[in-house]
Amino acid sequence: MKNSNHKTLRQKILLWLNTLHFSFMFRRKGCFFEIILHEKHKNHIKFLKYILAAIGLVSSFFAFQSVIIAFFFGLAIFLISQFLEKIIFSYNSLYIQPMPTFTIEQDKWVGSVFGYAEQPNSSHQIPVVGWALSDADYARKIHSALKAWTYGNLKDEEKNICMSVIIDEENDYIFFSYPSPNRETASQFFDKVEKQRKQKSLTDIHHKLFCMLIFGKRFTMLPNSYLPRFRERYQDGIPFLFSLGVLQPGGSFQKVDNLEDFMLFNLKIKDKKDLDRKDIEYDLLRILG
Repeated sequence: MKNSNHKTLRQKILLWLNTLHFSFMFRRKGCFFEIILHEKHKNHIKFLKYILAAIGLVSSFFAFQSVIIAFFFGLAIFLISQFLEKIIFSYNSLYIQPMPTFTIEQDKWVGSVFGYAEQPNSSHQIPVVGWALSDADYARKIHSALKAWTYGNLKDEEKNICMSVIIDEENDYIFFSYPSPNRETASQFFDKVEKQRKQKSLTDIHHKLFCMLIFGKRFTMLPNSYLPRFRERYQDGIPFLFSLGVLQPGGSFQKVDNLEDFMLFNLKIKDKKDLDRKDIEYDLLRILG
């Protein structure tokens, strides 16, 4: 129970820090730093500017003890005003990636497959990655969800689907799959938002947010797993076949009838310790553990 409470508290702190990061940021610009505040604080900053302007006007009626005190008082008002004028504001927009129309049943995703297949009449081998599911109908549902991310294409040359295998410990890995933030419709949406905002302000910073499903599950690497060898052989950017199949009672992987394989182009295999903030998996694993 204590470990559960500790994990929940840690998750809340990390989520709060992420929220704070979007609300208040520093950005280096040359030898100086810029302060970026979320636009929800814009009215507060305007109010402070009015207060400082009022103080500046009223101060003309003050009788300071010396010219030096009057000078430093005026200088302080000026510097604070200049500081407020330099603040840059940020804004958010949210794009919703295609969502599944069925219930996600994690228990039906029972394994992963890694290997190489030879092409007919050729010695050339193609990397093959697959998900082993316990139910053929569920495999078809997963297939339709992935196909929605690729705009109906089985050959995903635009890299609309991202897949990653994150090695957590010596015998553990997490398999993730999610729609790419760079999908064409997402880029068009954010471009339209930025074009509209630039009519009001040319300096505002745009935070691009997504609502999307991320498939993910932790697996234990069995002693006879081909994943370590697959990792040695596979090179980033090489296309690979992605197959959905059903795990048979004897442990074999059987492809689902009339369910075509995807040709994907975006597979990342990485140790957890090598992740950084540029990786979506970085925050996922920090929060979820």
